[in-house]
Amino acid sequence: MRLYASGTAQAQGTILHATVADARTGVYILDAEVTIDPAGMKGITDYFGDARFPGLRKGRYTIHARRIGFEPLATDVQLSGRDSLEVTLLMAPITYELAPVTVDATVPSPFLKEFEERRRQDKGQYITDSELRAALGSPLENILTSRLQGVRVKLDPSGAFTPYSARGPNNFKGLCYISVYWNGVRITNARNATVDIPTAFIGGIEFYNPGTIPAQYQELGSGCGVLLLWPRP
Repeated sequence: MRLYASGTAQAQGTILHATVADARTGVYILDAEVTIDPAGMKGITDYFGDARFPGLRKGRYTIHARRIGFEPLATDVQLSGRDSLEVTLLMAPITYELAPVTVDATVPSPFLKEFEERRRQDKGQYITDSELRAALGSPLENILTSRLQGVRVKLDPSGAFTPYSARGPNNFKGLCYISVYWNGVRITNARNATVDIPTAFIGGIEFYNPGTIPAQYQELGSGCGVLLLWPRP
């Protein structure tokens, strides 16, 4: 476990910012449960391993982190009630000794199976896991604009970006915002169209122009195209 503290003043209690990562690889852990006792606060980490707890009063608290496949972790922190505190929790993976099994390398993970089925139909544009691994170190927005025809990006000062197309019924001043899905769930909408996912987390990319969008992704606002991002297994 590593603790990092900063002294930014806050008017209403301490803001506790917890980041959970794999102690062995350093990879952020998604969907870890983080609880703060005795405050009784609970949060679930996002794909950057982050959970945020505002308004904590001065005192001593215990932070618990739990996730299937990892040893539960707990640590104590002392809060002043006036500053912000950043805590990094490194969880140790649980190692199981399994009986030998025979693996059929031709059977992909569920998301890869769906990805490959659509890729064989060749109705969209695709970036495979091997291509993404070869491009590690390149920002996702550069990969999209260099490999997918029709995809453009508008950079955000925060480091995120908004993918758009120059055509489509929702075109506004030449910016027709593309609908983006992460692991089958739409993560952009009319109010927030930005994307901020590291390339290292992604195992497959699909892009469909308006006339070729798969039926399950034809939703309101998808007239500018659909971008499907799948996590690396």
